[in-house]
Amino acid sequence: MHVRLRRYMIFLGLSPDDADDGVQEVFLRLHKHLRARGDRTNLPGWAFQVARNFARDHRKSAWVQRAVMSDHDAARLSSVAATGDNPEDRLLKEERFLWLRSAMERLTPQQVECLQLRVAGLRYREIADVMGIGISAVGELVQRAMVRLNEGING
Repeated sequence: MHVRLRRYMIFLGLSPDDADDGVQEVFLRLHKHLRARGDRTNLPGWAFQVARNFARDHRKSAWVQRAVMSDHDAARLSSVAATGDNPEDRLLKEERFLWLRSAMERLTPQQVECLQLRVAGLRYREIADVMGIGISAVGELVQRAMVRLNEGING
């Protein structure tokens, strides 16, 4: 779950270092939640909700607002780039990243969040719990997002 939470927080716009801090915070809160005998029915959904809230709060902080978006983009790229990449591979990854970022900007915030949670490995039921919507709404949001992304590829 650690890798999935970290990937999700990076997709939400956190730097890899901030995502690592966020994962630690999620597990600290999970420990407290379990010690307080909190609800255990959907712990992955609960953890991703905490991660979502952490990322939202972190983005709102004054320190993060001073950061330049290109710094975040560079951090994201470096987090997915392999150390042995040659310049051509790095350029191709950068072009794919920039295309994906542009395509994601055409989606609604709910569509983006559904895709981020799906890519992080959550099932539709877990995504529905995190977002507070029905499972059918999750399916519809993911389907519409994929159609819109495919239009960008084919159009």
